[in-house]
Amino acid sequence: MSSSVGISFPLTIKLPETPSSTGTSSLFPPSQINQKPKEISISSSYPVASLTELLKDSADERCLKKTKSIHGIVAKSQFTSKSLTLLLNQMVIAYSKASDFGSARQVFDEIPHKSVFSWTVLIVGANENGFHRDGFGYFAEMICCDVSPDEYALSAAAQACTGCVDGVTLCETVHAQVVTRGFSSLAFVNTSLLSVYAKLGRVGDARKLFGSMESRNEVSWNAMVSGFVSNGFYSEAYVCFSRMLEEGVRPNVPCFISVSKAVGKLGDVEKGRYVTRVALEVGLRSNVHVGTALIDMFAKCGCLDEARSVFESSFSGCGVNLPWNALLSGYTMAGEGEEAMLLFLRMCRNDVKRDVYTYCSTLNSIADVRSLEYGEQVHGMIVKGGRETSGVSVFNALMDAYGKCGELGAMRKLFDVTREEEANQISWTTLVTAYSQSSEWEEALSVFSQMRETGFQPNHVTFSAVLASCASLCCLEYGQQVHSLTYKTGFAKDKCVESVLIDMYAKCGSVRDAIKVFESSKDPDVVSWTAMISGYAQHGMARDALRLFRKMEQLVFPKPSSVTFLCLLFACSHGGLVDEGLRCFQLMEEKYGLVPEIEHYACVVDILGRVGRLSEAWEFITKMLIEPDEKVWSTLLGACRVHGDIQLAKIAAQKVISHNPEDSAALVLLSNAYREAGNVGAELSVRNVMNSQAVRKEPGLSWITIGGQIHKFCSGDQHHPQKDDIYRILNDLMEKIKSKKN
Repeated sequence: MSSSVGISFPLTIKLPETPSSTGTSSLFPPSQINQKPKEISISSSYPVASLTELLKDSADERCLKKTKSIHGIVAKSQFTSKSLTLLLNQMVIAYSKASDFGSARQVFDEIPHKSVFSWTVLIVGANENGFHRDGFGYFAEMICCDVSPDEYALSAAAQACTGCVDGVTLCETVHAQVVTRGFSSLAFVNTSLLSVYAKLGRVGDARKLFGSMESRNEVSWNAMVSGFVSNGFYSEAYVCFSRMLEEGVRPNVPCFISVSKAVGKLGDVEKGRYVTRVALEVGLRSNVHVGTALIDMFAKCGCLDEARSVFESSFSGCGVNLPWNALLSGYTMAGEGEEAMLLFLRMCRNDVKRDVYTYCSTLNSIADVRSLEYGEQVHGMIVKGGRETSGVSVFNALMDAYGKCGELGAMRKLFDVTREEEANQISWTTLVTAYSQSSEWEEALSVFSQMRETGFQPNHVTFSAVLASCASLCCLEYGQQVHSLTYKTGFAKDKCVESVLIDMYAKCGSVRDAIKVFESSKDPDVVSWTAMISGYAQHGMARDALRLFRKMEQLVFPKPSSVTFLCLLFACSHGGLVDEGLRCFQLMEEKYGLVPEIEHYACVVDILGRVGRLSEAWEFITKMLIEPDEKVWSTLLGACRVHGDIQLAKIAAQKVISHNPEDSAALVLLSNAYREAGNVGAELSVRNVMNSQAVRKEPGLSWITIGGQIHKFCSGDQHHPQKDDIYRILNDLMEKIKSKKN
């Protein structure tokens, strides 16, 4: 006669202290196991149904403490074999949900009659806790124990394959079991299999399985759409979504999220509008998750007006921050910093909760518009928000904002304060990049050295900033060392790094090394082509620059950019290739549809001015489609000085000063033009104007790198620590030159 709850003879459950061979290696048995059991009688207030419900609640709450308490009650009580199996099954679930899979595994070993359900909850628990290989092992063990799997066990076994190195082979094994055991007609099992195939990158197998399914529900369709999206098959995902509608299947929320992502990646506005109409028809456009996906989709398609329309129609009064963050991110990505900041202010007024994503987008916008005042205010909000609104990503975005606003001191202070606790690779890279972009090249190299000493490895962005600093300082030796480091860290073939390497070698005078990097590049992008053309231009190798451009023209991809043409015009200017330069300027708009910018116009003026064709340069300026600025007039002024056209020089100088009254270079050029023309009176007049306005020419700097240290000099320098030695050697050289002349 079976025992029942409430009798005075307790059944003591002794769980083993170590797991079985198929379990995980780091197990922690419940604390009650080692306690000496006491004889107690469970009253009728604790029936099996009540304990089962308590275990279900514990699982939902993921409460380990409550699960252990119930385990203690069960361990000191008597139950029928059937009831005990029911309770221990639920206990396995509760321990697994509370992330104590070791205890779950030990409880499983004590189940009197292990049913298919018992094995299934163990496999699911292993999967949920990241023990996928063990999960599949339990499936194999279950079959060895002659327990026939049902559709749920097969689904759980399939999910276990996603975390295994040989997951594809294991999934095919499960698939064979599905077919052999007659479950191939069940949509539930097939959906699990195709989802796993997609997660393992086997989209072809997923598609084949999907096509063979006798019945498909909305979950099956969603799994296929999601599988296409996660593997980058965005067009196929949209086609699958359309077929789904044609077959009369109603898309659910996850399906709309997936297809919206696909359309966003495609950048197809018309497809986006269609998805939005369908969402409206099925009544899901106002769903906060679907709406957020639609806003993000339109933002990525470049249609911020439509993204804003979705937001304003359904979510302007929403207290959940998801749609707000999506629109905020859209404005930031599109470079609409001011709009992003206005939206952030609306969030604050509406008391919508700001999180890490909110602050990161806002700070990126502040960095774009260089608004230090807003940056400081947002910094204050982050500090007040405490841990909830802080974190390394916000800290890095804040550093970047200060750096872009030119507040390098505040940026460095923020970095130093939080360096020990939160700084990561991106933090160091942000610091290096900020110094490099602010022309603090020596500091950028210094921080790069500190970063490596601290143990953080540079990434492609770090290398780009450091190599750009080497290029600006003409530090060839240091640049070569960094180049070697890119090979050791695996970034030498990164497109971004390659282009900066070409530029660095060219600016440091080593065109041969620049050519070597360019020719070793596999499928160089437009930036690398442009960098090489620029390298030729900087060294007066105009013919080589044009030859490389013609080679680029023969390719389908990449197409030259406006910067490519700027480098070509620069090359023609310095190489005296007037006709070729003018042809390049025409080609830019006629063949490639690129609208010339002010820098292109200035280059053409320089091309004409260098060879003395000043009247043509003047005529070209008068016919410009955009208003000429000080760059254009300064270029003409320089040419007038060289070729002695005083009247045109006066006009050009007046134009420059009208644009920028504090431009000392224009007055200096005009003064020099008068002097070289022999008009001393006019020269003195200009000099008097400069003196009366306290206009001073900024002194130029020269520098040289010796032993890794940069030495700077300017005319009449008295600050260098070795100035006495330098001037002594300089005087000796001057004496030798004079003696040679005599």
